[in-house]
Amino acid sequence: MELLNKTIKKLSEQEYQELLSAVAGRKNNKPYTVLEYARKFNYSEDQMMDLLAVNPSTYYTLKSRLNEKIAQYMSKNVHNPINALKEKVAAVPAMMFGNNREVAIRALRNLEKQLIEYDLSTELITVYKALARLSMFNGDFDFYEKEYNKHVAYSLAVVKAEDLFYEFAKRAGKYLLSKEDSDKEMMSAALREITNIAELYHGHRLFVLSNVVRLYHLCIITSRTENLKALELEVDSVLGQIDRHFSTYELDTFYQSIRFLVDLMYFEYYQQADNQVRADHHFEKVNHKIGDVGSKPIFNFYSIQFLFSKVRRYLSNKNINQLLENNGTLEHSFDAESTEPFAFISFKKYIAICKFYQGDFANAAKTINSLRNEMSIKKFLYADVEVKLFQALQYCVIGDDSLCNQILQSVKRQIPEHDEKYEPATILIKMIKTALKPDDIRRKIKKLTEINEVFEGSKKNANSMFWFLQLDENILRKMANPIKI
Repeated sequence: MELLNKTIKKLSEQEYQELLSAVAGRKNNKPYTVLEYARKFNYSEDQMMDLLAVNPSTYYTLKSRLNEKIAQYMSKNVHNPINALKEKVAAVPAMMFGNNREVAIRALRNLEKQLIEYDLSTELITVYKALARLSMFNGDFDFYEKEYNKHVAYSLAVVKAEDLFYEFAKRAGKYLLSKEDSDKEMMSAALREITNIAELYHGHRLFVLSNVVRLYHLCIITSRTENLKALELEVDSVLGQIDRHFSTYELDTFYQSIRFLVDLMYFEYYQQADNQVRADHHFEKVNHKIGDVGSKPIFNFYSIQFLFSKVRRYLSNKNINQLLENNGTLEHSFDAESTEPFAFISFKKYIAICKFYQGDFANAAKTINSLRNEMSIKKFLYADVEVKLFQALQYCVIGDDSLCNQILQSVKRQIPEHDEKYEPATILIKMIKTALKPDDIRRKIKKLTEINEVFEGSKKNANSMFWFLQLDENILRKMANPIKI
């Protein structure tokens, strides 16, 4: 029921009414009732069965058929203006059997130009094979046969590059959860592969795919701000060229679907390069779109990267209203299952971070607890330690010493010895334990302030553990105060 609710609620009113007419029938039909309830309410499976007065078997049959109808309807109504070109390609085989060979060849050459413009390599294969067969006796056969073979190879290269484009997000997400060298190498290997393909076969699509991967890789692995700043002219040039490709090929559905990435990449790059003026400019251009982007699971990696850059922005400007903006919409629309660990863990972590800076420590702890109950994070040790200690911090602030100590004991056993990347975790444990000890509050605040300075120093770069955690005097006082409010 939850999946149906999410799908129906994402539709505009016009889209919903069209879907209702197409798949639900009359108002007194049960499918109509199910869609209306899914659109307007958040009923559970049991509540829906009671409202419909049906048994579980009947209900699940009804829901299964309805979901199938919705999927068929939506697949037929995907907006894809480039389909007109592809429909022409579908008619190509028939051209070979026409009465006038020269007319057919002229029509194919005209279609060839349009397909080249939009870099539709797979469709060009069909056109070149037809041209080769029609030119067997006029001297152009060898030329078109070579073009056919070249585009077969190019088409396979584009498919491989597209695979790597999506695979990179998966590998990068795994690395960000684990911070293991082996996962970092897998992520970098995806970049090397897609770069090699782009260098071997020239084309605007390969340029776009490879450079999106390269720029996200750059922001993930570059730890020193000055190194990012040194690349400003190059980054600006690449993103400008990508944007021009998007503007030139306005019929390309893939380009128009990922066009928002330009401002997302600008924002992420300038935020991490500490150019706040330019980061703010691109933030304003893309922030209002994130609700729509966040509702599309294929873009979860990019949505999360934006949200974490948004946290970095908050750490600079302390504007809590801008940090919280759109969170209500995202909490209802963001679609990530526990089978997609990076997006699932990271979104819960983002919400908990926002609640922490909002001063809602109890709900920040509940958010992390919900995450830990819904999936096991143990195989991602780095992420597991980070979220557990962040949860322990919430318990420390609200005065739940028992749960706080329980987590601390668990985490202490997990942290590997002599691993530099866990240094902030070790210091945070020391800070929390100091806050829990009975002592004069002024003396505790002084100790906590000193340890916090060491904690900040342990975060050697923008991607260190607890990069998102800034403990000001107000938080330190709450940690130290034995009388929690």
